[in-house]
Amino acid sequence: MMAETLTPLIVATLAFVGSHFLMSAVPVRSRLIGALGRWGFIALYSVVSVATFVWMNYTFSRAPLVDLWPGVDWTYWVALVLMLFACVLLVCGMLTPNPTAVIGAHALKREDAARGIFTVTRHPVMWAILLWSVSHVMNIGDAAALIYFASLGALALFGMIHMDARRDAEGDPDWQRFRARTSFVPFAAALAGRTRISLAEIGWVRMALGVAFYVLLLSAHEWVIGVVVAPWVFGPN
Repeated sequence: MMAETLTPLIVATLAFVGSHFLMSAVPVRSRLIGALGRWGFIALYSVVSVATFVWMNYTFSRAPLVDLWPGVDWTYWVALVLMLFACVLLVCGMLTPNPTAVIGAHALKREDAARGIFTVTRHPVMWAILLWSVSHVMNIGDAAALIYFASLGALALFGMIHMDARRDAEGDPDWQRFRARTSFVPFAAALAGRTRISLAEIGWVRMALGVAFYVLLLSAHEWVIGVVVAPWVFGPN
C-alpha cells in the first residue's frame, strides 16, 4: 500500500533530482551548450527544474501520511537553530555577487571574489538548502517527508561536490584562486587561516534581513503549511 500511494512522489522526486544531475553531467551539459548556446542551456535547465519541482510539490501535497518515527523535543530546538543559520546563509548568499552561480563569471574574476558570506563557505545557498532539509527530516517522521526533504538535501550536498569537481577539472585560474581562499565546509577556510571572516563585510543589513526572513518563516508557517513551529510566540498548535 505504501509503495503504491507513494509512487507518484517517488517518480516526481526522481525526475527532479535526476534531471539536475543529468543536465549537469559534463558530457550532457557540453552537448546542450553546443546545441543551444549558454543562455539556451540556462533557459532549458530553468524550465525543467521549475516544472519538475512543481510536480514534486504537487505529489508531496497529496502523499499519504505514513509515520516512521515520533518527534522528540531536542530535535525541534536543533532545527530552530539550524533554520536560523540557513536563513542567514540563504539571504546573504542571494544578496552577494555569487562566483559559483551559472551567471557568476563576472564575480569570479574579481580579485576580492572570496569576500563576505563566501569567507564562511563558497556554497552558502546550497548549505542553506541542506540545513533546511536536515532540520525538517529530523522533525517530520513520515515517509513522504523523508523522500521529499532528504532528496533536496542530497541534491544540495552532491550538487556542491559535483560543482567543485567540474570547476576543478576546467582549470580556470580565477576559480582556483577563489577556491584557495574559500572552503566547502563552513568556517573551514577561516579556521585554516586561508581567509578572514568579517561580519561588516558580510553585511549587517544582509544578516538582519536573514533574521527577518527567519521570523517571517516562523510566523507564516502555520498559514502556508498548517503547522505552528513557534507556539510560544505565534499561539498554540
